[in-house]
Formats: sequence, structure tokens, C-alpha cells
Amino acid sequence: MNYLLQLVLILVLTKLGAHLANRFKLPTVIGELLVGVLAGPAVFHILTYGTFIHYFAEIGVIILMFIAGLEGDLKQLFHYWKPALTVATLGVIFPTAAAVLLCVGMFDFSLKTALFLGLILSATSVSITVQVLKEMSYLNTREGAIILGAAVADDIICVVLLGISTSLFGTASTQNSSIIGMVVPKVLFFVIAIALAKWLVPVFLKIASKIQSSENVTTGALILCFGFAFLAVEMGMSDVLGAYIVGLAISETNFKEQLAAKIEPIGYAVFIPVFFVSIGLEITFKGMQNDLLFIGLLLFVAILGKQIGGAIGGKLFGLTWNEANIVGAGMVSRGEMALVVANVAVSAGLIDHNHYTAMIVVTVMATLIAPSMLKVFIQRGKRVVSGIQLNKTSEAKS
Repeated sequence: MNYLLQLVLILVLTKLGAHLANRFKLPTVIGELLVGVLAGPAVFHILTYGTFIHYFAEIGVIILMFIAGLEGDLKQLFHYWKPALTVATLGVIFPTAAAVLLCVGMFDFSLKTALFLGLILSATSVSITVQVLKEMSYLNTREGAIILGAAVADDIICVVLLGISTSLFGTASTQNSSIIGMVVPKVLFFVIAIALAKWLVPVFLKIASKIQSSENVTTGALILCFGFAFLAVEMGMSDVLGAYIVGLAISETNFKEQLAAKIEPIGYAVFIPVFFVSIGLEITFKGMQNDLLFIGLLLFVAILGKQIGGAIGGKLFGLTWNEANIVGAGMVSRGEMALVVANVAVSAGLIDHNHYTAMIVVTVMATLIAPSMLKVFIQRGKRVVSGIQLNKTSEAKS
């Protein structure tokens, strides 16, 4: 199919899907994700995941996380680093341990295969969560800050554990290069990215603002966004992490409001809808009938492990149970890091292609379910707050 026709279909269908989701009081992202499932290989096969969709989706998720950083609060993020790190750690331990017990106990997997399957389930993707938090006006709350901080820490923990696991269980070539080749560049990335974000970003934008051309500051911000994303990929991290960091850096400058008003229409009009559709396009039901029990149980472990781990982590730092459940639900979504771990596991010969396909299905299904979970807990929390305020008002009147 011609790429222009694909883009027309995606834009039309995502707007219809978002509208229907709104009518049924679901997060709009659910409608867009389901468009990918229905229009893709799983059902009607109108669209297929190809080069065009891949690159548009990559740009979409980069811009989405750049916007999240741009609208973020760096001081609040640093303030909640302890609960964020705790949530990330427990959010890795719970699903990994549960997956290992399930795979070894019920399906007779080897320990090393079960461990890698658990690591795949432990990797969070916050890009879908960000969209729901924005829709619900919950991005700049204590829970939102903990979720975003935990997602960054989660990536680092997964990378370190992946390096250690590959060195212990992988093939000879991966064993020799895993620790130094995988972990050190990631640490170096944070040092370089934070230094550049602090000293380069404000100067670069000031220079861009003095250039006499149309949308000079907007273009300068996008240069920084894609430049930091490229740096992250080159040093073995997710591109969205680079975009998020530079977005946070810009949020501390005087250009924040101007750029938020300019960048959001670019992302949400074209690129971000393609990203959401691309996730649904990854779903296929071919050959799944033999692995339905395996997939169903792993999906249960994937969701419950993150939910419980994140909620306990939040509760340890004084959150109410509902606030803690919001944090847990915010960690359920999976994405690019899970796919990275899965690819490493396949290339190292630690899982076969059948189990790789099953893990992709679990990853996508968890991502489809997560937004509705998060919205339910946020709505419940708002009702609780409204009830408390109403009681206080009644008491004051009496």
C-alpha cells in the first residue's frame, strides 16, 4: 500500500478510535492501540508494519517523551528519587521472581531461560503511561514524578541485570563483551547527557532564538531532541530516554511554554498516532493456540508483578493505597526495553523464536491493558479526594 494512503488511513482511524474510546469513558490511547490491532495482521490486515510506519512511530515516541520532559518538573523528579528507585527495584524483582517460579515450576524451563523471560517482563515503558497521565492532568503530581523517575531507574536496572545475565549464561561472544560493553556506556551516557543538558541546552536555544528564520526556536528544540535521542541509541540506551532528558532540561528555561505550544501539535497531529497504531500492528494470533496457557499466565504475572511491586514501593514512602496503586499501574506498560531484552536473549540462544513471539504478545497485551488500569485508579483517587473535601465543607458549615 502506498505510504500516503497508509498515513491517511491511520490518521482517520485513530481519530475515530479516540472518539469512540472517549464515548465509552476509556483512555483515548486505547482506541488508537485497538485501531492497530483491528487494522493489522491480527484481524483485517489492512495495514502492515513496514519501514514507513516504523520510522514515523520512532519519531512519534521520541516526540511524546520529549513533550513529557518539557512539561515535567525537574525539582519534583529529584525530590522523589528515593521512592522512584524503590518502586523501580521492586518492580523488577516481583515480575522476574514470579516468572522464574512459573516457568521452572509449571513449564519445566531451564533456570537461565526462565530468568531471561523474567527480565523481559521486568522492563517498563512509560510512553503509554505518559499519555494517560497527560489526559487525566496527573503528570505533575507526586505519583507522576515517582512513575517517571522509576521508569528511568527501571531501564538502568534492566540493562545492568541483562549484562550480568548475558555474561553468566550467554554464548562465548556475548559473555566476553557483555559487562564492559553493555554497562559502562550506559553509565557514561548519563554523565554526558546531564552535562550537555545543563550547559549546552540553554546556550543553544539562546543562539537559536537570535537566528532570523521562521520557527527558529522550535527547530532548535527538535535538533536537541533528536540529537540527544541519537546519543542515547549510540551509547546503548533507549532513544526516548535521551529525548526525555533534554525535554526536562528545556523545562528549566524560559522557552518552556513557547515550545510546549509548538511541539505538541507537531507530535499529536501526525507522528504520535502512528506510534500508538504501530504497537497494535505487532499483534498476530497466528500459531498462538498452542501457547495460550503460557501466554495467559505470563500476562497475569507481568501485570500483577509490576502492580504489586510498584504499589508496595509507593506505600513504603507514605502514599495511600490508592496513590500507591496509581504508581503500580503506571509501571505495568511494556515497550521498547522489553523488546531489547528479548532480542538479546534470542541472539544469545537463551530463548527460542516461539517463546520470543509469545513474549512479544505478552508485551503488547500488557501495554493494551495498562492504560485502563491506570485510569481506574486515578479516577478512584479523585473521587476519594472529592469526598474528603466535601466532608470537610459539610463539617465547616455545621
